Amino acid sequence: MRTNDKSGFTIIELVTVIGILLLLMGAITTSVSGARRRAKTQQAIAEAQELTNAILAFENFSRPGQRSPLENKATGESWKVATQGDMGFVLGNEKNPTGQEGNVPVLFNGAVTGGSIRDPWGHPYRYRIMSSSIQMEDETAGSMGESAFAIPNINRIPADEVN
Repeated sequence: MRTNDKSGFTIIELVTVIGILLLLMGAITTSVSGARRRAKTQQAIAEAQELTNAILAFENFSRPGQRSPLENKATGESWKVATQGDMGFVLGNEKNPTGQEGNVPVLFNGAVTGGSIRDPWGHPYRYRIMSSSIQMEDETAGSMGESAFAIPNINRIPADEVN
């Protein structure tokens, strides 16, 4: 005699389980992508601070009473792309401005891709080296999605005070 006892899952049970799994995967994906976004933002902030510190450390290569070695690198009101050529002074590619033997040590050890120092999203950093403090109404750097930083150099001796 045959019985109709079939073992297995019904289609409703399978659809319910698959739906619950998809909801869980969506929640996990959202939290992971948010964590990645925050990590990239923190990495960009840390790299910009490290570049700022490297630039200010390079400025300390001047002797008291001498002009700043950054004086001829001041970019004024325009934003420059942080290329390997422009930022060579913090990457260890420049002669010591104090006249001592050897190059300036590597002050920034960042990733240089395609000849420019790039942020975590793959865009080149933009920078300005100001000859004085930054004004709050200064324009922003380029378009959305670019990482930029400005160095005020408020400790620099003004040219008119150098004897």
